[in-house]
This record gives sequence, C-alpha cells and structure tokens, in this order.
Amino acid sequence: MMWRTILALASMVLLAGCPRQALFVVLPNAEGGGVGAITVENGESVTTLDKPFATAEARAGGTAPTAETQENISVIFRSAIAAQPILPHHFRLYFILGSNELTPESKVAYRAVFDDIKQRPVYEIEVIGFTDTLGDLPYNQGLSLARAAAIRGALVRDGLDRQAISIAGRGKRDLLVATADQTPEPRNRRVEITVR
Repeated sequence: MMWRTILALASMVLLAGCPRQALFVVLPNAEGGGVGAITVENGESVTTLDKPFATAEARAGGTAPTAETQENISVIFRSAIAAQPILPHHFRLYFILGSNELTPESKVAYRAVFDDIKQRPVYEIEVIGFTDTLGDLPYNQGLSLARAAAIRGALVRDGLDRQAISIAGRGKRDLLVATADQTPEPRNRRVEITVR
C-alpha cells in the first residue's frame, strides 16, 4: 500500500446517540484519481475498502461498510484533509550541449519548479545533474555537478533557502536514454529535481 496512491483517514466520532467508535475513509489520489485499499479489522470482522470514498465504521462488536456522502466526508475530515502535506513533485530540466545553461524550453519550465516550491511552507529540494556520453568520466562528473549547482544558484537567487537544497552530479551514469559512448543525446543532458 503506497501512501501516494491512497489516503486512509480515521477519525474518532463521538456523536450523541451514535455508537460509532471510528470512521475510515479511502480518498482517491489527488494526482491521478487512483486508489489503493485498506482493511478495517477489529478481531471479529473484516471490511475491505478499495473504491474512492468507500467508508467503514467500527462499532461495538464489529466493523461494517457504511455510506457517507462526499460532502459529509469533507465536513467530518476537514481538519485532517487541510493538514495533508503537499505530495512530492519531480521535475526534469534540460541543458545546452557542453554547458550548464538551460535550454529555452527549460528556462520556462524552471518557473513551474519555483512556483511549486513557493507553495510549500516547508520544503526540501534535491537536484541531481546528468550528462550525455560525450566526454570522459571526470569531465562529465564535473559538468553534471555544475548543472546541479547552477539550478541551486538560481533557486537561491530567487529567494529559497540554500540549506534546504542538496545537489549531486551523476555524470553519464543513469542515462535517461541508453546510448553508446560518445553519443550526443539532448534528453540525457538534464537535472532531476525532487521537491518535498
């Protein structure tokens, strides 16, 4: 069960005249709409939830599926939903051959990276640079690290905390597109950025 594909919420509901002890809800993944599954079990009965907005409740003596409207779920779990962290995002930016300068398209895409980060009250950024297979290992290692450092420098100039940004260079290891040695491949000249 991946936390990216499922969000299971449980809440103790103490309502007058209601013997419900806990309510469990499966919410769809905000990025793709898919869901995983959870099993609600109390030792006497088992209920499996595997559809969006499926709900089950625990009551004295067992668990059972229940029907709740999306509107009611939103009210009951308002605080929990509001407290969800923003999911990690991954970005890929590309570079001009033999340089740490972004391609024109990636200069535009950089804004999406920065905008995503600015939405987060707390953030951690990992920037990993790569090259194609032109050049030898030491050259490519240095160039990949320079690419990662260039992105960190841009993010810091735009107001982000340098301490929250880690960088690494992978050179021509971990090619996005497999090629023979000494092959220019624009899609391998990149940085991979993970924002969490």
